[in-house]
Amino acid sequence: MSSLTFESFLPVELPSVGATDGNRREDSVAATVEQVLAAVQGSRQGIERRREERFPYPHPIYLTPLPGTGERRADPRRETIVVIGKHLSTHGVDFYHREPIPHRRVIASLDAAEHGWIGLLLELTWCRFNRHGWYDNGGRFLSVLESPLEIERRTSA
Repeated sequence: MSSLTFESFLPVELPSVGATDGNRREDSVAATVEQVLAAVQGSRQGIERRREERFPYPHPIYLTPLPGTGERRADPRRETIVVIGKHLSTHGVDFYHREPIPHRRVIASLDAAEHGWIGLLLELTWCRFNRHGWYDNGGRFLSVLESPLEIERRTSA
């Protein structure tokens, strides 16, 4: 049986900027990571159009659709979907999901630790397919509502 060690990987030769012999490996790793970061950040240079600061929010967000006019009230436990947050601001959120979301308005439930689940009425205003097979979605908060998850938590306790 053979064992795999770190030394058994083939070295990848990358140009190292300003490297000395003692830190050439670290510089090649740093240069490779910088290439990945540059690809992720894109080439958007210029003025930021947003008026408020956005904060990274890589946490699950639970979306419960609101019934449209004439629709019956759906069971929130069955209809709620989980998405992965991207950024959060005081007036909106953007997130990732594997499929486009067909609803215009949803209740976004965010976990506020000891405060329980916070519910916000979210109007979904945009959706884009990204190159990794996911959809980037976003919208703005319209009002504070009671979270279906908080209601369920209280009734089951």
